[in-house]
Amino acid sequence: MKKYKLSILLASAVLGGVGATYLSAEVNEVSAAEVKTEVVTPATTTDKNEGIPAGATTSAAQVTAPKEVKNIGEVQGESHESPLVGKEVVINNVVVTKTDKTGFYVQDKVSDNNPKTSDAVYVASEEKVESGDLLKVQGTVKEGYMEEYSVRPGQTFKKPAGSLTVTQIINATITKLGKADLPKALNISEKMPKDIVDNTPTKYNPETEALDYWESLEGMRVEVTKPKVTGPQYKGDIYVLPGDYKGQKLNNIGGVNLRPGVQNTEVLPITVGNKFVAKAKDYFNENITGVVTYKNKTYKIDPSSVPAIQDGGLKREVSKIYPSEDKLTIASYNIENFSANNNGHDETPEEKVDKIANSFIKEVHSPDIITLIEVQDNNGGVNDGTVDGVKSGEKLAQRIKSLGGPDYKYTEIAPVDGKDGGKPGANIRVAYLYNPKRVTLIGKEKGGSEEAARFVNGHLEKNPARIDPKSVHFEKVRKSLAAEFEFKGERIVVIANHLKSKLGDDAIYGSNQPSVENTKAKRIEEAKILNAFIKEGLRQNPNLKFVLTGDFNDFEFSDSVKTIVGNELVNLMAEHEQGDRYSYFYRGSNQSLDNILISKNIKDKVVFSPVHINASFMEEHGRASDHDPVVVQIDFSKPAAPESPGLNPTTPALSEINPTTPLSPEVKPEQGSTSNKEDKKDNLTSQDLGEVATDANNDAPKSKTKEVTSAKNVLPKTGLDTSSSLVFAGISAMMAFFLGRKKRNN
Repeated sequence: MKKYKLSILLASAVLGGVGATYLSAEVNEVSAAEVKTEVVTPATTTDKNEGIPAGATTSAAQVTAPKEVKNIGEVQGESHESPLVGKEVVINNVVVTKTDKTGFYVQDKVSDNNPKTSDAVYVASEEKVESGDLLKVQGTVKEGYMEEYSVRPGQTFKKPAGSLTVTQIINATITKLGKADLPKALNISEKMPKDIVDNTPTKYNPETEALDYWESLEGMRVEVTKPKVTGPQYKGDIYVLPGDYKGQKLNNIGGVNLRPGVQNTEVLPITVGNKFVAKAKDYFNENITGVVTYKNKTYKIDPSSVPAIQDGGLKREVSKIYPSEDKLTIASYNIENFSANNNGHDETPEEKVDKIANSFIKEVHSPDIITLIEVQDNNGGVNDGTVDGVKSGEKLAQRIKSLGGPDYKYTEIAPVDGKDGGKPGANIRVAYLYNPKRVTLIGKEKGGSEEAARFVNGHLEKNPARIDPKSVHFEKVRKSLAAEFEFKGERIVVIANHLKSKLGDDAIYGSNQPSVENTKAKRIEEAKILNAFIKEGLRQNPNLKFVLTGDFNDFEFSDSVKTIVGNELVNLMAEHEQGDRYSYFYRGSNQSLDNILISKNIKDKVVFSPVHINASFMEEHGRASDHDPVVVQIDFSKPAAPESPGLNPTTPALSEINPTTPLSPEVKPEQGSTSNKEDKKDNLTSQDLGEVATDANNDAPKSKTKEVTSAKNVLPKTGLDTSSSLVFAGISAMMAFFLGRKKRNN
């Protein structure tokens, strides 16, 4: 009967092993054996203690022989954890399939044909082996974390919260038996479940659960057929679909959009390294083969080699929405931690400033208003108490101008230091750029950092102003910023947003199952605050126009975005063409974090589009941020009207004019015309009428109209009979009033 000689260290040796305690025993191959041991002094060393440092001591012990298993499937078991954890095992006839710096993967030469168990396992060992080596491995079964092997000297390993473990063999003794062919790779896509259902530790079903399916392949060789790339390489990984994919309908660039209730588990991550360049729509002409690994709460395919990638031809877009005299264009752009600081790691290099500035000019066509997301304070990540970000915003504005764009003005309200989340010391906020030649930021006092925006008489009391900044639901979150603009006599309230991030949600391939959106509740509470703000504005002024933009950190179909929309707004992203409905890419899926919501009173006047210049690309392709900008254009053009002398230049904005106010004692609205008072209002500009102060609902005048010396374009839609006599009489009467005449024309 074959025996093993074991020498096991029981206590740390000091200075070369003198004084260390060792256990020396002979062990039968099959059963444990109690053996005679002897105390060894520095002067007496026996053959049985060969290899034990002189001066060490040994003691008698009962030793259990290792369990010889038939195959690796017995080690892996039909679950996420091995049934043999802590046991010493011997596995024969296993083939090395891949090596790394801290160990290697082995797979059974002959499969056990059990689809619920993996045929492979990771061996943590410094033994020098090569792919194709046939081995006998003896060691202890462990459920551990692969991140442990990345800990640098002097660092302490910290268990990754919410992560699954990987079955491993540690303290291994390796015997090389020869060479063997690599086991055939399994086509991973053939049986991949389409989603992760309510997985729990007591349920294990690889046939229906993607999480369990990956576990059943842990460490095994798998193959992807001529993969097609769905997004840019990020942190060394690309996401692909097999070339013969026949699942859900693909979007316009050959990827998959995130949908309600599913996680697009058919998209596969492949490790390619940080230097690999790839973008959406690129592809491979060859299959990719690798082993299934798990790290950072994600299953991946780690190939031994990656074939040459083919250019799929995807180009960065140019917006199809162009400037127009009577159309207001608003863009929203998350510019990803932008500051005036260009010195240091993770700050804003001049190249990025140029890219973003050029994108506003060449690809988004110089919008009238831009809502900026993730503007940092003036010195970026330097944590010194600085909160002002005017230099950051003005740097971008000046760069746009220097490159041939408009001379934008910048406005913001700085946060309280450390109160709005994001990178420590950077104090990210939302802000605005606007073109003063096209729009006017209504000249009122700016709100304070902790001062809540409110409506008075249907308009912002202070401008701009932050929405409920002291609310517990906006703690450590960017505060939404409301600003009221005027464009050709039309008043419009724009609200820039950057809601609670998803950082803190359970990973879909994590240990907490079913995974929970832990941040969802906070976004919904933020959404309720925003919806209530919209309702109050419309209660005071039903004709008020709203545009909400920004990074909502949630999707067009999400509960939080739907809560903001309520019955008052329309989500343009949700109504956009489905194949183009995205502004962001994350872990394989295209998704729409950047939404634009508008009030229903302008829904028939808008065009909308995301502009795909970043999310599908890497910096090598021109990417400047991780988000695409989104653009809306509102048509405020009016039908032609007869010319008349001009009006008092000090007249107020359109939204302050009551459309039912009598034009003069002699000229009154005819019966039935009030049913179209919104249409009247929409066709009058601040240059059309004299000053009329109104109450909150525009129902009654606060003062009489001032005498006007001239008039121009004064014929609104009245809803009256449009016969030539009535139209002529209406025009004549209105002209008579505005010219100050007392007689009436017949």
